[in-house]
Amino acid sequence: MTYTHGQWHQTWNPATPGRYAAGIVFAALVHLALLYVLVTGLGKGVVEIVRPPVMTKIIQDTKPPPPEQPPPPPPQLVTPPTPPYIPPPEVQIAQPPPQRPIAVVTTAAPPAPIPMVVAPPAPAPTPAPAVPDSEVSAKPIAGPPLAYPPRMLEAQREGKVDISCDVDADGTTRNCAVTSAQGGSAFSEAALAYVERARYKPAIRNGVPIKEPHHTFHIIFSIKD
Repeated sequence: MTYTHGQWHQTWNPATPGRYAAGIVFAALVHLALLYVLVTGLGKGVVEIVRPPVMTKIIQDTKPPPPEQPPPPPPQLVTPPTPPYIPPPEVQIAQPPPQRPIAVVTTAAPPAPIPMVVAPPAPAPTPAPAVPDSEVSAKPIAGPPLAYPPRMLEAQREGKVDISCDVDADGTTRNCAVTSAQGGSAFSEAALAYVERARYKPAIRNGVPIKEPHHTFHIIFSIKD
């Protein structure tokens, strides 16, 4: 490009397009070479050369702290020995001389002796009279009288009934039953009612009333009586 008479004139330089094309070709070749190096593994060695050296450091194993020592035992108390027993010195006290007894002479008469009153011995208790042994009484000591059956009395009939009972120590009767009867059932009923409501004198053994089982009472119904 040149300037003539106040105007710019552009001139073409034949060397300029060649240089431009050569630069493009060179750049392409460089890229292809780099790609070939990466593909074929040649770049690995380059990378390994460029890689900085690895620093190694030896770390020692840390040892655990030593176990704690147990505390020392407490000091033992030493008991001082007991001092020996020293008996106190014997002190002898002087005893005063014995005094002689002083005799007192009196002229008063001695008192008269007091007469002793002796009570007469108490009389021995009179033993109770021995109670003889006995059986249950034949007739009652308490209770209603024997009732004669009116029907039998009108018919002038007589009867006899035997009744067995347990007689207690107080004279009452229990478990009474007719064992035999003569004259009719009216006499049996009247005799049984009479014995059950009566109280007899109990049996006596060694002075003590006792219970007598199965004692038989003979009840006689007689018009003459």
